[in-house]
Parts: sequence; C-alpha cells; structure tokens
Amino acid sequence: MTESMFQKALHGRSAHVDTALIFDGLDWQSAGKKPEHCPHSVWELLYHMNYWQDFMLGYLKGDVVKAPDHPEESWPADPMPESRKSWEYGVERFLQGLKEAEQEAGKDLAEAGFSRPDRTRGDLLMVMINHNSYHAGQVITTRSLIGTWPPQNDYEV
Repeated sequence: MTESMFQKALHGRSAHVDTALIFDGLDWQSAGKKPEHCPHSVWELLYHMNYWQDFMLGYLKGDVVKAPDHPEESWPADPMPESRKSWEYGVERFLQGLKEAEQEAGKDLAEAGFSRPDRTRGDLLMVMINHNSYHAGQVITTRSLIGTWPPQNDYEV
C-alpha cells in the first residue's frame, strides 16, 4: 500500500463513514447509553479505540509500551464518561491520534523493528486501520440503537 492508500484507509474512504466523523453531534450523556443486548456504550468504544490507537502510536514513536495483562484493562470501568469535558477530551484524543497516524503513513512504511524485528510501520498502521474500522461499525450500530445516528450533518452516510 502507498502513503495515500494508508491515509485514505485510516478514514475508511470507500469502505465506510469517515472514522473521524463517527462521534460527531453526540453529547456526553448519550455517549454513555448502553442499549439492551449491546456489549458497549459509545464511550466504552471510544475509550477502547483510544487505548489501542495510543498503544500502536507508541510503538511507532519508539516508546516502550507494555501490553495489558488482561484485555479488560483496555476498557473503561464505567459505560458513562465522567463529564462533558472527559467526553470531549476523548474525542479530541482520538482525532489527534488519527492525525499522528496519517503522519506516520508519510514515513517509510517498510521500516521494520517495531515491537519485534520483522514488524513494519505499515503492519502497525494496518492493525490500527482494521481495529478502528471494526469498532467504528460498532459505534454506528450503537448510535443507531440509541437514536443518535445519523447525526444532523450534511455528510454522506
């Protein structure tokens, strides 16, 4: 894949709604609603997406990152954000992470040595693309179930 292809894939271009737009128009109280028979609230999904996006970006930056001891560590304790401020911070953190991933896509995608000798920058970006796309679908499904999808914007869904 080329730089341009990775950058488009980070946003779901030609596959699904732009990943950067899936939280648009959602207030913090609605983000904490967990529909019946639905495993996660939108807040929980955002928290989890940020956790792993930050994790992968840490590898790409050369940080020493440690995988969680238990999968539940990548999920918040509460389905509801603490406040409007924590919700807005979470969304901004996600969007900033997407921008950082786009910058990483502009570097040598074949560069190896991230977390293990054979893992490339492109490999880590692909993990991030797949993970975010999977959970973006869950966000939209959850938002549909709580009556907040589509948002009132004019973009194509």
